[in-house]
Amino acid sequence: MKALDHFLHRLIKSNCGDLAIKVLFCLIGRGFRPHISSCNAVVSHLCKLGHVAYSEQFVKLMMRLRCYPDVFTYNSLIDGNCRLGKLKCACSLLRRMRTVGCSFDRVTLNTLINGYCKNGLLREAFAFLGLMWKCYRPNVITLDDAYDVFDVMTMEGISPNLVTFTCLIDGYCKDDRFDAAFDLFEDMSKTSVIPNIVVYSAVVDGLCKKGLLERAADVFEKMLANGVQPNTFILTSLVDGFFKKDKVDAGLKWFDRGIKEGIELDVAAYGAVVCGLCAHGKLEKALEFIGEMKKRRMRSDRIIFTALIDAYMKQGNLKFAFDVQEDMVASGIEPDIVTLSALIDGLCKHGQLDEARQWFHKVKSLYPSANKISYTIFMDGLCKEGHLKEAELIFKEMVENGIVPDKFVYTSWIAGLCRQGNVVEAFKLKNTMTQQGCEPDLFTSLVWCLAKKGLMVEAKQVFDDMLHRGIKPDRVVYTVLIEGYLKQEDFAAVSILQEEMRNIKMLPGAVKDACG
Repeated sequence: MKALDHFLHRLIKSNCGDLAIKVLFCLIGRGFRPHISSCNAVVSHLCKLGHVAYSEQFVKLMMRLRCYPDVFTYNSLIDGNCRLGKLKCACSLLRRMRTVGCSFDRVTLNTLINGYCKNGLLREAFAFLGLMWKCYRPNVITLDDAYDVFDVMTMEGISPNLVTFTCLIDGYCKDDRFDAAFDLFEDMSKTSVIPNIVVYSAVVDGLCKKGLLERAADVFEKMLANGVQPNTFILTSLVDGFFKKDKVDAGLKWFDRGIKEGIELDVAAYGAVVCGLCAHGKLEKALEFIGEMKKRRMRSDRIIFTALIDAYMKQGNLKFAFDVQEDMVASGIEPDIVTLSALIDGLCKHGQLDEARQWFHKVKSLYPSANKISYTIFMDGLCKEGHLKEAELIFKEMVENGIVPDKFVYTSWIAGLCRQGNVVEAFKLKNTMTQQGCEPDLFTSLVWCLAKKGLMVEAKQVFDDMLHRGIKPDRVVYTVLIEGYLKQEDFAAVSILQEEMRNIKMLPGAVKDACG
């Protein structure tokens, strides 16, 4: 059957479609049941020739042969009808797909959009564009094409309606092109078109992601003034935005306001509060909201469980962290790679390296392509505990798995080498890191390592390199250098460093105390 399928495809590609159809019908007459791929090739060929009615009859024959049409079949039929300007027939095919349980794809919607545009029905095209962006993330091509259609509409005197603005603004926001979305929103305010909740949600979410919280709050107030009822998505965006800008009290006030506005808050809204509180070390307050969720019979999702595990780990309460992990599994939610990485990170930071190693191997067994986060966390744990040979093996494994080590991996490894006094290997790794295009972020470790070895000339060179790169040394770096110079009784160098500290308003007295 595969050979025949391949033969029919080659006939059609060689402009011998009529012959391919004859061969197929001849075989069907002899009791042969064709493969769906062969049938689709025939349907596509007939539709491209404009013989849509014949292709419809052929599809009926397919069904009698128990060769049921799929999305490729329907896409060809829709394309054929659009080419003939039979847009109602094309839309009826879309409805038929949904009736028989055949899911449409991006090609289906793109075909309909193209058909409506070519027939001058631009507003209708935007309706399908909005449907497509609900199902698929927009890309630069579809967005730019849509904006071209928008320009044509305005040039031809066709006033963009709510659907038009909604599609473009929502599409730009989903593609993280917020400036373009905000410009369109401003243009919209100059027309008689009143934004709906979809537009307001997209704009507020975009503003929050850019950190423009005051502007987002203003848009929210305008929305209320226009009589548009807010939803849980828009409130979640505001709550999450304020928490991420470290404005915890404001985030909580927005959550309370949502309740006062009568918004039916969902798990995502509670999740934004719980995650925000956990991230700011307010675990007890977060647990109060978990209690509220339980009263409302709301189940925590994976994001909330992970936030709680991470918060307990940061508190050093490993038992409670694993209790949450067990509750998570008991509720039917399997930990993903982010959750498992949080467990590994907590175990490493509290010296439980053996257990962290077991969880790391579990991550690799569950997720063969374990991500960079898991490797970086485990590498850091190994280096801090002085297991540098094992760290080197993990590093090689990362590279073999196609994971490019970043500056955090290199920094952990170099810091580990410095703690063991292995200056030569530390500098070799630093040079490798620079050659790989990673900007060093490990000057303090190198200065400390060199100063402890009494290599003050080299330590000062690293210090000067910091200044050359525009990196401001902190009190620790100055302390280490002054300690090193004091041991060598180089009081002139100490005096110069203390003067530099006075110039940047870092009191040398504090350094003296630090030096003992």
